[in-house]
Amino acid sequence: MCKKATNDNRIYPHFPTPEKLTSQDKPTKALITSSATSLHSQLADQIREMIYSRELVSGEKILSEHELMNRFGISRGTVRHAIETLVNEGLLFRVHGKGTYVAEEGLSHPAGVRPLSFAESLKNQGMEFETKVLEKKVLPAPENVKNELQASPSDLICFLRRVRYVGGEPILCQESWTNLSECPGYEKADFRVEPAFSAAERCSGKKIAYSKIRYTARAAGVEHGRYLHCDENSPILVLEQTIRFADKAPFEWSLTWLTSGQAVVGDAIQPRNARAHR
Repeated sequence: MCKKATNDNRIYPHFPTPEKLTSQDKPTKALITSSATSLHSQLADQIREMIYSRELVSGEKILSEHELMNRFGISRGTVRHAIETLVNEGLLFRVHGKGTYVAEEGLSHPAGVRPLSFAESLKNQGMEFETKVLEKKVLPAPENVKNELQASPSDLICFLRRVRYVGGEPILCQESWTNLSECPGYEKADFRVEPAFSAAERCSGKKIAYSKIRYTARAAGVEHGRYLHCDENSPILVLEQTIRFADKAPFEWSLTWLTSGQAVVGDAIQPRNARAHR
């Protein structure tokens, strides 16, 4: 079980995706017996994704082995294999005689305030890349998105999922929620050729200036392993950003999943009156 190594005491909200908005129970997705992916891997991935998206939070007790067996119609051995996988990853821990619980989050680090544009970064490095749009939907704002983006109940939000490729290989997957009241017409952009930041500035008439950034190390999981053509247990760096215009209005909340072999480089600014530690 990993202890937090940060002074960031914020309770981070659940980052939803459209396919999870109809979920009212935990977990709900049926396991596919005919899939090439083992049943224990499918179950482990569901629970893992719920932890990553913060549907399950630190200290929360998950369903018992018996409940999971009944829910999915699987054997105790399959359930135990899935739980053991997540215990070994540091995502769950067991309390003898009580059950299995979600572990505290691992290392979490602040990463400055400058928004990270990966399209701009790739261009600056002289890399040719291709962007594929996997999903684009306009929806009423889910509760957590509304709170994060300070949106009104009537605001519509655009969910966007893209994968970027270099040399034919996927290097990152980006999932974002954008407030259309701040960026009218944003959903009509062709994101295969226009970067999201450029579309946001064009549609809003404002300049992007600030970002609250948080990054964590994770296993890819089945879903993002599929998007990024890697094994579900492959290490992934995930960056979470809440991005604001120069007038401080938040307009985008995003996750960027980076494959191994990449680095995030920037300047760290020591807050005023903060004590220096090494």
